[in-house]
Amino acid sequence: MIEKLSNNSGVSPAADLTQKATSSKTLCHTPFGDVLVDELATPNLAGIFSGSRADARSALAKAETAAVAPAAAISTVKAAVAASTEQTAAAAATAPATVAASTEQTEDATAGTAAGTQAADPSSTPTAESVFGSQPWLEAPAGTNPDGTQFGYNPLYFATPQTAEQIAAMVGGQVVEQNAIAPNGPIQQNTPNEMIKLSNGTVVNAGLIASFYTHGYPQSYIDQMIQDETQGA
Repeated sequence: MIEKLSNNSGVSPAADLTQKATSSKTLCHTPFGDVLVDELATPNLAGIFSGSRADARSALAKAETAAVAPAAAISTVKAAVAASTEQTAAAAATAPATVAASTEQTEDATAGTAAGTQAADPSSTPTAESVFGSQPWLEAPAGTNPDGTQFGYNPLYFATPQTAEQIAAMVGGQVVEQNAIAPNGPIQQNTPNEMIKLSNGTVVNAGLIASFYTHGYPQSYIDQMIQDETQGA
């Protein structure tokens, strides 16, 4: 409750003072004149009129900050959602390549396992080339007749050093070179044989063992032939 004071009200100063004493009103100076403020009815009005402009500006700034805060929060949420969407899209783009690589590795492993199984299959029919490479034997092993003329030996008895090393690993022996066909006599052997010396002292021809793979026999039968050869059966 606000009452304007007037010098022409007709109320004596004594009466005016009595009214002030018996009421709970406060005299406030405002831009539009002096007013009495009822503290019970408007407890904050006196503070508003007597406060500084800086306090008003501070209150206004707080109100603006409170209004801006929700907008900033909304902007932050939108940015987080956009980042999450971008990460999801990147993961989705990477997934097909990862799956393709994994599938390719699985196929390669399956193919390698199938090849190993086929090589170890006793019913398979390997060839000398599939086991020892494109050239299991020497091309032109030769010897010399008593009259000095030369002749050629059967290459199946003359394995290459590479074939001999592989067979030595198969049967558990050591490669040695010998003139196994013509060790003595008038006929001379110009090309030595690659032989395998076994732990029991037996010596076998590496070229002859390699020739077991030229008949189209299954691996199981070839294994039996090698066992017979190395054990002197």
